[in-house]
Amino acid sequence: MKKKRFLFICIILFSLSLCFAKRTPPPQVPSIIHNKYEYIADYKSGLLSGKGVIIIKNIDTSEIVKTITIYKNWYNPFLEKDVQWIFIKDIKMIDNNKIRIYNEREKEFEINLENFKVTKIKK
Repeated sequence: MKKKRFLFICIILFSLSLCFAKRTPPPQVPSIIHNKYEYIADYKSGLLSGKGVIIIKNIDTSEIVKTITIYKNWYNPFLEKDVQWIFIKDIKMIDNNKIRIYNEREKEFEINLENFKVTKIKK
């Protein structure tokens, strides 16, 4: 009887630990195809910081042309790194030459495709 009770308590505690998952997976952001280039949203995690980036890829050659850093995120060393990640949640083509980027912290950025300059729209 004690073994069954112990086993039952262990199963309950184990299942409760699964309820407190640290992080949901990153959102699926569809890429944008414009003028023979594909614009892909990604997040790069480093040792002390992470960054949201847009990868520009040539469709014909499948070669990465440029990687543009949109924002940087410095990690707090006293917190776990995975709970500090900030992913890009959506990208949209605004004009023929601008892409708007939205991240999980409700910040908005814009890339000018003529000179690849990034500007912060909403803080």
